[in-house]
Amino acid sequence: MSGHGATAQQIGVVASLDPNMRATAPGQNAARELGLGAGVVQDDEVATTATARGQLLFDDQTTLSVAPSSLIVLDRFVYDPAGGSGTMGIKLAQGALRFVGGATSEAQEATITTPTATLGIRGSSALVSFINGRTIAVFLMGQQMCITTGTGRSCTNRPGGVLTEAGYSGQVSQQYLSTALTRIDGTPPTTLARRSVPAGVRTAVEPGDAPLSTQGARGATGNENTDIFGTRIGNIFGSESTPVISGPLF
Repeated sequence: MSGHGATAQQIGVVASLDPNMRATAPGQNAARELGLGAGVVQDDEVATTATARGQLLFDDQTTLSVAPSSLIVLDRFVYDPAGGSGTMGIKLAQGALRFVGGATSEAQEATITTPTATLGIRGSSALVSFINGRTIAVFLMGQQMCITTGTGRSCTNRPGGVLTEAGYSGQVSQQYLSTALTRIDGTPPTTLARRSVPAGVRTAVEPGDAPLSTQGARGATGNENTDIFGTRIGNIFGSESTPVISGPLF
């Protein structure tokens, strides 16, 4: 058997590139250049350089926007178009991505696994990063996002809610969110829409009048009016003398 196309079924395509991405198919040693419209398969390792980004569109209409300096593995994707159901799992080894859920995450959580945590995202859009050994996930809008570690599980459906290995950690600042989206998409987001969600961010489910939070396994309710990044944004991006994280976040 030769080449990934002869043995694996396509699960999605490259929807955008700036300027390129590379993928390594299961069982292959050499990476291949991904052109616009190129197919990707289960277990592909997709990588971007420090000056590249791209977006993948899956068969269930899930989109995955991949930031520069990122490495992801398309770990699991099963989709039944007739029934509109399936499962999806992604590994984020390093870097950052924006997830916008499609049909598979409407009925069942899609998972994004980092070296330190597993995110479960249902009918929602979110930003997820694993940089400098730390997982940070920002819930944008939709149904719910949860984080599971060896010590417990915490959830939120509060737009702008932040989950880390410590559980629910407050609300994201607009400055952090704008910087993260610009890093992932390559262009600044437009003016804020309601509930502090950037206009133009594609979502699987509109926020509507959903409750702001859910109870986490650790007792974190996800509705505190704290802003862990708002007053520490300089620290997080490494522009102050005593950074909270060693090195810049992006």
